[in-house]
Amino acid sequence: MKRQRLWLLLAAGAMVLGACSTTGPGPTPPSYGFDASMVWDYHAGSKGEAHLNYGTPDTDNVGIMFQCRPKVGTVSFITDLRKGALGPGVVRFQSGKAKGRYAAKLEKSELTDGWVAMGEIPLVDPVLAAFQKTGLISQVDEGVYDQNARTASERGAISRFFGVCRG
Repeated sequence: MKRQRLWLLLAAGAMVLGACSTTGPGPTPPSYGFDASMVWDYHAGSKGEAHLNYGTPDTDNVGIMFQCRPKVGTVSFITDLRKGALGPGVVRFQSGKAKGRYAAKLEKSELTDGWVAMGEIPLVDPVLAAFQKTGLISQVDEGVYDQNARTASERGAISRFFGVCRG
């Protein structure tokens, strides 16, 4: 009987060690918490520019802001990063299988402990094309921050924005 318990104990220990194995695919970046109050919203600017913001309406809670002018060929972005340093930096976005790294100017945020990143993306960029088509986009920083359109109204806002950008 003691011999059987010993084998059971050894088998249980092997299963625990097997579950702790580090072989296989690398770690997946954590996903940031989902905020159901945040939505995509389009509005036209007073000088003909188009604005597309992902945030909580009527607050300063904004995840990302896109802006463009008709037929210019670029989309400007402003977003927050958790880590960075004053000066040049990089922002990463992905939409489906499309992934991109974009040069940005980083400044210390007055609202958070992080950084404000400002840059431009070519209008024909694969990430923006996939975002326009699917309404799905994520910012990758210390983790993955999904900023996906969840309603027909949000997808309509995205469509209007890119329609103005293309002129």
